[in-house]
Amino acid sequence: MGPRLTFTVLAGLAVAVAACDPPPPDAPASAPVQAVKTIAIESGETAATRTFSGAIAASETMRLSFAIGGKLIDVPVREGERITAGQAVARLDPVDVEREIASASARRAAAQSRLGLADNEYRRQQSLFERGYVTRAVLDRIVSDLETARSDVNVAEADLDGARNRMARTTLVAPHDGVVTRLLANRFEEIAAGVPVYEVAVTASWQAEVLIPEQLIAAIALGSAVSVRMPAFPGLEFPARVSEIAAEPEAGNAFRVRSRLEDAPEDLRSGLTAAVTFDTRRRDRPGFEIPLSALLIETTRSEPSAGRVGTVYVLDEAAGIIVRRTIRIDGVVGNDLTVSEGLAPGEHVVVAGVALLREGQRARRWVPPE
Repeated sequence: MGPRLTFTVLAGLAVAVAACDPPPPDAPASAPVQAVKTIAIESGETAATRTFSGAIAASETMRLSFAIGGKLIDVPVREGERITAGQAVARLDPVDVEREIASASARRAAAQSRLGLADNEYRRQQSLFERGYVTRAVLDRIVSDLETARSDVNVAEADLDGARNRMARTTLVAPHDGVVTRLLANRFEEIAAGVPVYEVAVTASWQAEVLIPEQLIAAIALGSAVSVRMPAFPGLEFPARVSEIAAEPEAGNAFRVRSRLEDAPEDLRSGLTAAVTFDTRRRDRPGFEIPLSALLIETTRSEPSAGRVGTVYVLDEAAGIIVRRTIRIDGVVGNDLTVSEGLAPGEHVVVAGVALLREGQRARRWVPPE
């Protein structure tokens, strides 16, 4: 076989082998375009409302105590019972005070008797002085005795009034309507003045207490209107107004917010569960609501909550791909997330099947069939 024939056979084998090789890696086949379900970001304002769980509490509590000490002989009201303004709720043993009243009455009677004698003597000596039978010195001594007798009567009457006041204070009277939350003393117990017998929740005013995360506290204003719902009163909603915002945070950097009910039901009790809805719209920074399903769950070590960051996919329609976006979560309400950073009006966020997607994947908006 000659050289020309040998070259021709080798060249043919090279072409055949080359035809069997796979295409180079830098020339892949065109990838399919994935249809994705999205929502459009339309608002530049934080979502309108937030609801937080808390409890009902009295706006005012009081501790009822006696102004004097003594033996407690009657405590008729039990914990959980209602009391009304002016109602007698406890009584001390009055025996010692009764003795004081009797003694003061006797002293006053004696002082009044001495005053009568001193007054008669003054009248007699005054008549004698006018006729020149006694000297001025004698008359002045009689006048001094009369003034002393009058002072003794005044002191005795003051002692009697004080004893009668102490007798009135042996009965403890409720100054306001309320509900007894704690009984702090027992019958036949010797108690000192000022030692509380009852702790009472004043029912003239009730409030709902909740904890608001620090990310939303700036949107809450004193006097702003809120609504309160309670499982104990199904189907009812009670108007209230923010009456107090704590100056310092509690656990988890949450601030305690109290809202006073404007028309509370009569049988409301402290400690009932309450859900308070606030208007948290803020125009000083953008905010949006997106479904929880849009969040790319890359770890299950913690669930989304206010103050954390998360990841979503945004459809870049101009490039025809999806891109990752880091967002800041302001809160979670039901199945929605409130997002304060990372998104802008007009963008399309992917809300379904995010776990099956990857960044840079070719995609288009899914349109429901007609």
